Amino acid sequence: MKKPVLLFTFCAFSLFSLKATAQSFEETTIADITTTPSASRSANFIDVNGDGWDDIFFTNGPASGQNNMLYLNNGDGTFTTVIADDIVMDNDRSDGASFADVDNDGDLDAIVVTYGRNGTGKINYFYRNNGDGTFTYEPDNAIGLPLTYSEMANWIDLNNDQFLDAYITNSVVSTRNLYFENQGDGSFEAVTGQSITSETLASRSINWIDYDGDGDSDLFIANENNANNSLFRNDSPNNFTKITNLAITQNGKNSAGSSWADVDNDGDFDLFVANWDGQKNQLFINENGTYIEQTSSAIALETGSSFGSAFADVDNDGDLDLLVCNAYFPGQVTNSLFINDGTGVFTKDTSSSLANHQGNTFGCAFGDFNNDGWLDVILANTLNENQNNSLFKNTGSGNNWIKIRCVGNPSNASAVGAKVRVRATINGNEILQTRQIEAASGYCSQNSFTNHFGLGDASNVSEIIIEWPSGTVETFTDIEENNTYLIVEGNGIQLGSATQAKDGFIIYPVPTQEVLFINFPKDRIASKIEIFDLNGRRVKQQKVNLKPSITLNVSNLNVGEYVLKITNDNSITSQKIIIK
Repeated sequence: MKKPVLLFTFCAFSLFSLKATAQSFEETTIADITTTPSASRSANFIDVNGDGWDDIFFTNGPASGQNNMLYLNNGDGTFTTVIADDIVMDNDRSDGASFADVDNDGDLDAIVVTYGRNGTGKINYFYRNNGDGTFTYEPDNAIGLPLTYSEMANWIDLNNDQFLDAYITNSVVSTRNLYFENQGDGSFEAVTGQSITSETLASRSINWIDYDGDGDSDLFIANENNANNSLFRNDSPNNFTKITNLAITQNGKNSAGSSWADVDNDGDFDLFVANWDGQKNQLFINENGTYIEQTSSAIALETGSSFGSAFADVDNDGDLDLLVCNAYFPGQVTNSLFINDGTGVFTKDTSSSLANHQGNTFGCAFGDFNNDGWLDVILANTLNENQNNSLFKNTGSGNNWIKIRCVGNPSNASAVGAKVRVRATINGNEILQTRQIEAASGYCSQNSFTNHFGLGDASNVSEIIIEWPSGTVETFTDIEENNTYLIVEGNGIQLGSATQAKDGFIIYPVPTQEVLFINFPKDRIASKIEIFDLNGRRVKQQKVNLKPSITLNVSNLNVGEYVLKITNDNSITSQKIIIK
């Protein structure tokens, strides 16, 4: 955040000291998550069962193959290890992973890509969520058919049909990247012959980001082998122009990762590039479409080998800080945490436990696993391909925050590509913070879909602005701080973050206090809604009259568990709900 001019030396010292010590992390031991040695690559903080609590996923990728790891958040500081599900039983050489709701049924599906061996590519894996946080592998899905040395996958709705498409990078042998168009019926079709599938560079990370502020998502790819990074401007559905006249595409390095964020709160997106093999990292500040490399930034002064990265407001002061994952460079045994002063000037943290964690890390991800409003972080570690992964709990206090979960309709349900802006007065200054929702950011890294904003001393949020992929813009005003909100496109703002999905129906928020919203899939418009208590007694019913969604008032029901029954011409769906 922008700080006012300080008139007294004592005040300046006090504020500087507060800023320098505000970040605070505690390395946390949780059975299996942090006690199982593995060769981990991707770190994903994602809510796979829609209960409002972020779960944890790691991919593992030694040459001999290894199962991946999924841990379900129990909501009480503990996790349940998933041991008998398709998504943790591949025993393959897994690399990047990306989760999103690709069929708009209210739950997160996944791509896990693999890295070939001995000159032969391997299949990638598409997993469809069954609606309860379990997954089914689809071996005939087009996404998984090519044999590749893949690095990462990322989701985006390229053709504006409200269904997410898939993009996959490759780095060895066949280095053409892959694009699969979602057909809207559960299937995908490979698309070739476009500029975004024609390059033959060794590519690593993928960002879909509106770099030019024209309202659509452009494509940025980090390339290694000292090649220039690639930027493709989105000019219309499936029509991309390669951009080569910007600084971010003219300084070839061994780039592995990239993360975009509005680090100076001026409304546009700046860029961090992670480079490896003894090279310095890069920070580019976006000044009205011109990208200026910050060669004197603390971020750019280190020489080493970096991979994953993630921006997050770790101290809840209203600006984005940066975590960089380091691996495989002599003498470099810790990751790098940089604290933002609000103007895009960063100071390296050397005192927190997160900054002093030792080992080799590929991917990282931020999410609030205990829902206390402070961002925690997971690390996918891989020292000697046999290192425990890490979970650091954020123990910060004092500053305010707000969290926002977005559900698209008619935009894609995960709202990938949406911009979320929050306006608040922090330390006497009006600050407008901006995020773009992504299904991956940084090499082998995926942050929580719940948007987190630190608010410092702000007592409320004066304005929330959502720019949906559909083109709709919604504004909400005078929102209380220190709460989590669910915003479903066109259906207002509600306290709570969870949604439940069953047979394509989207039910939210769960738990609820007064009102339950139900959205119906187009082919399953309900005719009747009923609620039963656990003794089988019907306590509420409502006819729908073929509407695409309804609002159900449950304020007269007692606190507890109930069964929601949805009836249409073809079937009956039942779902447990909680009223608190």
